[in-house]
Amino acid sequence: MSETNLQNPRSGRRQYLITYSQADISKFPTRESFGKMLENEFNAGSSQVKVSHWACCKEPHEENGFHYHCCLKQTGVKKWLSIKNAITKKHDIVVNFSDHNQYIYAYRYVCKTDKDVAHSDNHPDLSEVGSPRTKASTVALREAGRKRRSTNTNAEATASRERGNQKRRHLSNLEVGDFIVANNITTVQQLFAKADARKQEGESDLANFLFSRTQKTIAELMSKSWLLKQASSEIQRDEITRIEKVRNAAENACVDGCNARGRGKFRNLMISGQTNCAKTFMLKPLKCIFDDRLFDNPANDKYAWVGADKAEVILLQDFRFSKEVITWKDLLLLLEGETVKLPAPKNHFANDVVISSDVPIFATSKAPIVYKGPYNVEDERETEMMNSRWRMIRFKHAFEEKDQKKVEPCGSCFARLVLLGEK
Repeated sequence: MSETNLQNPRSGRRQYLITYSQADISKFPTRESFGKMLENEFNAGSSQVKVSHWACCKEPHEENGFHYHCCLKQTGVKKWLSIKNAITKKHDIVVNFSDHNQYIYAYRYVCKTDKDVAHSDNHPDLSEVGSPRTKASTVALREAGRKRRSTNTNAEATASRERGNQKRRHLSNLEVGDFIVANNITTVQQLFAKADARKQEGESDLANFLFSRTQKTIAELMSKSWLLKQASSEIQRDEITRIEKVRNAAENACVDGCNARGRGKFRNLMISGQTNCAKTFMLKPLKCIFDDRLFDNPANDKYAWVGADKAEVILLQDFRFSKEVITWKDLLLLLEGETVKLPAPKNHFANDVVISSDVPIFATSKAPIVYKGPYNVEDERETEMMNSRWRMIRFKHAFEEKDQKKVEPCGSCFARLVLLGEK
């Protein structure tokens, strides 16, 4: 809607497009300076309606000089005429106001010709998902049409053209996948939050994409997007053996307060003991060395092992055997190094979890694992089979509260202690 239809002092809008023609560079040398000035003027006074976000571009004039175009959205409706008068009186400039049905339309206008658009700190991500599929001739035609529209002050004609040009664009899986990676989106909830933020500004392309697909399809798309992004680096990481990573960690400096105190090593290692004897602390450095390749502490359900098939080390802190998490037979096979198939939710994963690597397992527990059959009857043979698959270490000393110190896990010291076995 053009300014001529906003002359009524009672007219108020939530979003505006403000234009400063033939801008004076001595007053507002940058896009940011003009945008912040508008924000300050809109926020002046006692009104509870404040500026939510804005974006400002710099457009060269055909003959000389340039214009500023700034799209601005508020937390509520506010009349504009008094703000225009205040800007004229305070800064001795004349700005023009126009209205768009949705903020996204004004934002697209601002971003059409300027690659260096300035944004307010809390501006939502409204960047194009995917690449615009337009030919050079189409771009030229649209530019000519934009110039014609800039001289037309007919409000209804402008609004009609704006509505006619807003055709729903269907996103491809690859375009959304690139958007996921570019915005570092790692969960389905984050993706839906991004879609909702865009929808609030009038851009519903991502929301339409998500609502036309099942949860399983969206989760699979996210998984494939990151797999495509990380495939090359994952191959490089796979070429580095576990012991090489330990050697690399041994070259790092100790963390503050570590004092080079050692920790333990073995293929399947279980540390048992009473409370406050540093069992958990001893194995925490594994996280420092293996990072996201460490699988730790499965949840207490049958899908607890999702992700373990991609791990280089499994860490089970305060482990207590439960058949709801893993059967006794599968645990024995897992510790033996045999291939084990564990369930995965089929609404998110096409296949079960298959652990076939020689991944070592580290665990802490209050006592060695004891087999108990029906009616809690113990079976010494089963217990012996379990114990033979662990290298057991028992901690007997409990630290009193006055002797306990908070020390960060040190991957370097842990690695050096592990490498003592090579000498």
